[in-house]
Parts: sequence; C-alpha cells; structure tokens
Amino acid sequence: MSERNLKRLPLGIGNDSFIDIITKGGYYVDKSLYLKTVFTNISPVILFTRPRRFGKTLLMDMFKSFLRVAPDGSANREYKEKLFDGLEILNDKEFTDKYLGQFPVISITLKNVYGDTFTEAYEAFAYVISNLSSEFDFLHESNKLLDSEKESLRILQNVNQLRSLNNSFYIKNFLEFLSNCLYKHYSKKVIILIDEYDVPLAKASEKGYHDKMVTLMTSFFNVMKNNFYANEKADLPIEKIVLTGCLKVAKNSIFTGVNNLYVNTILSESPSFDSMIGFTKDETVKILKDYELDDYFPFVKENYDGYRFNKKEMFCPWVLVSFIKDAIEKKSQNIKVNAPNYWINSTSSNALLSYVGYLTDEDNENMQKLMDGECIETTINDSMNYDDLSMHKAEDFYTLLLFTGYLTVDSYRTENISGEDKTVYSLKIPNREIRQCFIKNIKEHFDTIVNQGENKAKLIAKALFEGDSESASDNIFDLLKSYVSIRDFATKAKKENFYHGFLSGIFTNCSNFITDFKSNSESGDGYADLIFMDERQKKVVILEIKAVNSKKELPEGTQKALKQIEEMRYADEYLDDSSVKAIYCYGISFYNKQCEVSCRKIK
Repeated sequence: MSERNLKRLPLGIGNDSFIDIITKGGYYVDKSLYLKTVFTNISPVILFTRPRRFGKTLLMDMFKSFLRVAPDGSANREYKEKLFDGLEILNDKEFTDKYLGQFPVISITLKNVYGDTFTEAYEAFAYVISNLSSEFDFLHESNKLLDSEKESLRILQNVNQLRSLNNSFYIKNFLEFLSNCLYKHYSKKVIILIDEYDVPLAKASEKGYHDKMVTLMTSFFNVMKNNFYANEKADLPIEKIVLTGCLKVAKNSIFTGVNNLYVNTILSESPSFDSMIGFTKDETVKILKDYELDDYFPFVKENYDGYRFNKKEMFCPWVLVSFIKDAIEKKSQNIKVNAPNYWINSTSSNALLSYVGYLTDEDNENMQKLMDGECIETTINDSMNYDDLSMHKAEDFYTLLLFTGYLTVDSYRTENISGEDKTVYSLKIPNREIRQCFIKNIKEHFDTIVNQGENKAKLIAKALFEGDSESASDNIFDLLKSYVSIRDFATKAKKENFYHGFLSGIFTNCSNFITDFKSNSESGDGYADLIFMDERQKKVVILEIKAVNSKKELPEGTQKALKQIEEMRYADEYLDDSSVKAIYCYGISFYNKQCEVSCRKIK
C-alpha cells in the first residue's frame, strides 16, 4: 500500500467496487500484481474457482478498472495512475504501458441470474444483459458499426423486448456480438470478465430446470470456442476471457467444445495463483496490526483460519474484515471482543441439507468424524455437473462441501484404486466458525426429521409407558439412522450429552400426551437424565442414558444405567405417591447408530 495512515481507513464490508473503495479512502489489500500474472498467462480462457466471500468479485473489478479503455478511446492514464497510486503494479512500467487502459472490457456478473422457474431466471438474465448493454450506449454514435448492429444493440438495451424467450438469440450471442462491436469501434481486442459464472447452473439445479439452463448457458459461452492464439486472423476480436465461480463444471456441460480452457481451483498445484483470492497469513497479520488488533491474531486463527489453497494458508476476507469492524466497535465501548459467526448467513445450505438424508452408514460416520474435529478421506470429482448433485453420490457431496468452503484439504496422496491412480484427499472442517455452520444446518435437518417423524416419536413414548423396551428400541433406531450427532469435542463434553439431546428432541413432539417433562432434574440423590409422566399422571418413565465404546458393550451399558437409577434413588418421590400406579425405569445405551433399551418396572 501507499504511505497513507492505514489505521483509521474505512472498511468496505460487502463493497465489491474497487473504484469506490479507493476513491473513498478505504482499506485495500494490494492484489494488483496479479494483473500481470493473469493477463500475461498464455491461456486465452482462464477459470478461477474459490469459495464465495473470498474476494473474487473485487478482484475482477480491479482488473476491469485497470484494463478498460475510456469510451473516447483514451487510456485515461492520469486518472488510472492516480487510482492505482501506491499499488505495486505501477512499479512495472513495461506492463503498465502495455495494459493500463488499453482494452475494451466486457465485465458481467451472473450472481443474480436465478429464479424459481426457468422463465423467471431467463427474465433475470435479460435484465442483467440489458443493464450491461446500456453501458455501451456510445456505440450508437460509432461510424464503424452497421445500422443493423446498432439496431441489435437497441434490442439488447430494451429489457421488455429482451425478456421474451422469442428473443433469446440476442442473449445467447451477446458476448460474441458485443465483442465484435467493440473491436470494430476501437480496433482493439476485447477482454471479457465473467464473475460467478456457475450461479445460474447451481440455482437451476436446486429448482429443477438444470437442462434448460445448460442449453442457454452453453450458447452464451460459445464465444470461448475460438482458439485465440493459434489463429491470429484480424477478425478474432477477443484477447482473453477470465471467469470466476465456485465449481469447475464438467466440459460435457456448458463448456462443450471449449479446448483452450485453463482451470485453477483450490486443489491446483500452481503457486502463481495460490494467494490471489483470499488473504494470506501475512496479509491477515498486517491488517490486524494496522487496526491495532494484532494481539487478536491467535483468536482469529482459532476461529476463522484453516483454509488451504494448494499449499497456502488462507483466510476469508469478508469474515476477517467483519470481525475487525466489530472488534473496533466493541473495544471502543469496553465490551469483550467475541467471535461472531459471519459465514453462516452468507452461503446456501440447501445442498448440504438435501444430502444429509441420503447418507449411507459410512457417510454418516464420516460426517460424525468431521463434527468431532477429525479428518475424512475421499476422492474428489472436481469437474462434476450441478445436475449430478441430484444423484446424491458421496464423492459429489464432499466435493461440494470442499469447493463451497465447508471443508478444506489437510493432506493428499496418490493411491491405485481399481487399477487407476487417483488422488485421495484428507478433508476437515477448517475452523470453529464453519463447524458452527455444520451444527446449525445439521440441527435444522434433524429437527425436520423429528417433526416429520412425529408418529414415530409417539410410538416411542407409548412403548415406554407400556414397558415395551423392544418396540422403543426399534423406533429409536429408525430415527437415529438419519441423525448426525453434534459432539462438543472442543469442551470434551460427555458422549451422553448428544444422545440426551437426541431423545429430548423426540419427546418435545409428544407434549399432547407427555406431561411433567424433566431433563437433568434433581431427583433422589442425583440428577436423572429424563423423567416424564403420561397425560393422566398415573405412569412415570425414568430414563438413564449411557454411551459405550463398542456394540458388544450395549447390554452392559443398559444394566449400568438401571443400577444408577436404583442407587441414586431417582424414583423415590414417586414411590409413595398413591396416584402413581406404575414406574418404568429404562437404561438406554448407545454406540454410534446402535441402541439397546432395558426396562425394570418398580411399581
């Protein structure tokens, strides 16, 4: 950065406009040298995939601000040099002279191209195209364009015309058409920047119109099929295309026939781009120091660190900047600085929730390992189609979690699988913040399962009131199969705690015929796990929960639980109550998804 006083520069949370941040004196982490890394790369089409909220849009806007020629054809050099004053790229005079303000730029984001139906998504696309086309209104005055080209531009600028599916031709050919117009007008090759290229496909997959969107987007991206460098004919108007998104979509989807595409993902072994998107450790330390929060680095690392892009340790910029802003405000009010969860509301959990109910026993165990802070091992499908998600394959599930930021790579190795060398990745939840996202999403899904299984919950309660331990065990198991436990490994909480929560969740659905429900209540000489009565308060159920270390220990666990009920005299207050006609004591032991229930009727 320049020698400005950084400590009190405003923080542009959620501001993706490079010019806005700079002109308003905002804090900017210098990524300008990547202009040279990207635009001198020989690949004519480059796709960068990173999780959302890592700064892809701001990076692309910085590219546009540096490269774009002014409407009058000038480089607007004085303004741009002032804009990039203090940033490292201006020290490279040779690159600056060749690239600063020298290219017509088409910069488009597809993040708003979605809807509940294909028609709604198409109309949103039309709005995006129409709005962008209006930026090139000056082309109507160009003496180098044909009247027919100007008429096509008018149609593109008229959203009411463009939103009709009958005019989809104009959207499908937009990039190629506008590139040709700009090339003719300026006699300069065009750079195309496409941000969030995969959002239309992701949303279409969620809503069930994926095939229609693939057809539309395949035509829209046809402009990439030109081999720009192998063929240097003057009528090829495009210099380079750069795209960003979350996932690399398979070539048999929208990139059919695109043979000149270079893809850089978080798994790519390319040090040139590792640090381009996101904050490095050094950048994180510096920004904390600039805001006099350097003492909080260990705290930030514990809660928000953990991402690995190839071999580089990376932090999420949006999360870090949000934390700094909150920390400054709290310190000014002498309030203790905490670690809010910023990421939880910034990304869709629909895909995660849709998968949880389809997980196999092995996948459930992997989810449990992740929740417990451990690593899982899996192969990755780094070029899947979004429509593949509907097949609920485990490999696609973990791929989605990795590329959307829920997981990160801990290590990897090559292994021969079925006669083919494949990379096996060791994945983990990166930090406390993301683990909280898992907890929230999994709890929401579990609540849904329990609510949908209300009849099952009633069957469990009914069996317990009748001393039928076998039926109770069978129905608990049926619900447990779809449940991923949430263990607080950070505080080393007892294993029984999450099973306690599981059963408590079940019995909340029985409030119409369960009364006097107590959890961890003082009873006799201790605290019983769960106690409740029937609607007429004539029957009492006392539950003691044990978690064991193997399936064969389940029977022993139930007996230990029953013995504890007896020794701690949990039933004493009901024994002498003449209105209570029956007391059922249950020892329930759990091992992973297995459970066993033993009953002892003492009244």
